[in-house]
Amino acid sequence: MHDLIEGRFWLSRDEKSFLGSGRIELLKHIGQTGSISKAAQAMKMSYKAAWDAVDAINALADQPLVERMTGGKGGGGTRLTEYAKEVIATFDILKEEHDHFLHNLSLRMSNTEGQIRLFERMALRTSARNQLFGKVVKIDKGSLNSKVFLELDNGEILETTVTTDSIKSLDLTIGIELYALFKSNSVKLSSSLDQKSDATNIFKGIVRRISQGDTHTEVVIEISGQKTIVSTQGRETFDSLKLKEGSEVVAFCNPDAILLGAL
Repeated sequence: MHDLIEGRFWLSRDEKSFLGSGRIELLKHIGQTGSISKAAQAMKMSYKAAWDAVDAINALADQPLVERMTGGKGGGGTRLTEYAKEVIATFDILKEEHDHFLHNLSLRMSNTEGQIRLFERMALRTSARNQLFGKVVKIDKGSLNSKVFLELDNGEILETTVTTDSIKSLDLTIGIELYALFKSNSVKLSSSLDQKSDATNIFKGIVRRISQGDTHTEVVIEISGQKTIVSTQGRETFDSLKLKEGSEVVAFCNPDAILLGAL
């Protein structure tokens, strides 16, 4: 009798991990039903969770995988792009090969504590709602803290503040690709589009979705390059902004609120 080794498989393109089995299944249901709501029901997940997954997929992909449709007899819906169909087909092939690899490895590997811990360390999740991918273009080193500047996929520059020790531990150099991670409650909003040019990390975009809670409101904002970021505001603060879906908005994130994740 041998132990079964299981692992998560994520499809990467140009070294960018953006799809796993759950998201692929969601995409397939969207393609079959033409509806995110019906796809969410089929997967026994909430409508909000399905939308969050679609936003994350489109944000990390080089091209949109899911498109919104307007008008028509049913009042619109969603559909997969041709690029999405190619991605799904590629994923299915690679997932099958990955399963074969794990099966063969299970037959050869002994169940020792050190090996089990190795596989546990390979699974990494983050609670940060916002994940932007970029390339390091500048590093300003200080004695304790340093500034790291990332060029995002859409060409914008993101400024982050990290400890100088972190630069060493992550082996940060010019040209390395990283994920910038920041929580939704660190993203501040303004309905005024006239901002000072010397401010850092300003994202101008369109409000795509608003989810009201008992005490807080979650706002999904589409920025340039069809990427999205999420902001969580107190109900009173959000109400004062008088925002609605389709409104133009400006989002801010302080450099010291951003974490860097190496591939």
